[in-house]
Amino acid sequence: MVVINEQQICVHDYQKVLMMDAHFFKIQMPHYILNIRGQDIQIEYYDQKEIRLKGSVKVIEYDEDRL
Repeated sequence: MVVINEQQICVHDYQKVLMMDAHFFKIQMPHYILNIRGQDIQIEYYDQKEIRLKGSVKVIEYDEDRL
């Protein structure tokens, strides 16, 4: 599940972060890959079930059942 507000994106029940830099995050979810693109994106908080990102997000997209 993804929760979005003005300052944060919270991703619940993620499996792992596949790729990350200040402009792009690729996150493995149970049945899809979540891609987040923007500027100055950084991890604000994470644990085994949730990751919280902050920054200027421009695009959120997903790919079903592909890596």
